[in-house]
Amino acid sequence: MKKSFFVAVLPLLFLACAGSSGGEAGSAGDSGMGDAPCKECGARGEIKLKITGEKSYREWNELAYGRLDSSAVVGVLPTLKVLAGRPETCRMCHSYSADALDFDLAHIEDSLFVAAFPKMRRELLLPGMRLPESDSLYMDSLSAQLLRSEFADGKKLEDFTPWQERDGIEQKLSRQLPDKFRNILNELASRYELRYVSMPVRLDVYMDPDLGSSGGYTWKILWCLWDARYGELVFLVYSEFTAETTSRVAPEKEWSVPFAPRLWKMFSTDLKKIENH
Repeated sequence: MKKSFFVAVLPLLFLACAGSSGGEAGSAGDSGMGDAPCKECGARGEIKLKITGEKSYREWNELAYGRLDSSAVVGVLPTLKVLAGRPETCRMCHSYSADALDFDLAHIEDSLFVAAFPKMRRELLLPGMRLPESDSLYMDSLSAQLLRSEFADGKKLEDFTPWQERDGIEQKLSRQLPDKFRNILNELASRYELRYVSMPVRLDVYMDPDLGSSGGYTWKILWCLWDARYGELVFLVYSEFTAETTSRVAPEKEWSVPFAPRLWKMFSTDLKKIENH
């Protein structure tokens, strides 16, 4: 199933061209990177990447996963925190920005949800989309609250440390969320009539023109799916790697493509057939 899905979907993913501006910058001079027109992002051949330095962790709540309602409504949050880093001089960063990264990741997420849960209704939690414009301040406050919420090992949700220290581990685990965190999820579910919330918590990407044949980047992400009604984690994926080009085409777009099979692994695995390791 996984192989056939990606044969069909990946060519479509390579057609997207993310080029919006703004967002949170990871280095000086980042704010205007999305302003240049994307004329060079046409069909210039396939971006071929070699993945190295990989770290990963995933966990799932067996009870929550087992009662997953594939016809329920899932609220889709944009990435709560994006750090888009690059050198001061970067020949392949004309379409690169925090917003472009988030936009690219959203395409990947949407494709995976459609494949895994075709009956699940996905509602984009953005003012002007699913939400009224008047909810802008609420959503800004929500993102800040979630990032600061205490989670694993008593650390903030946005902290990568717990997952980096668990490299290579896959395990079923039922975490008891602090009441404050659970209440935030419950309020979100009630306010917008949701059952689940998909949450890219934090994404750190750094572009490096000196990697590989035509440049590359480092990627770190924490991605979670929550049962907001019950106030509990369904599953969590941490993924970290370096992507180096082996082709003449620089990674000016589709930065999320290598993450797709790593997230799909969580969507598609029969958790009853694997043991903790």
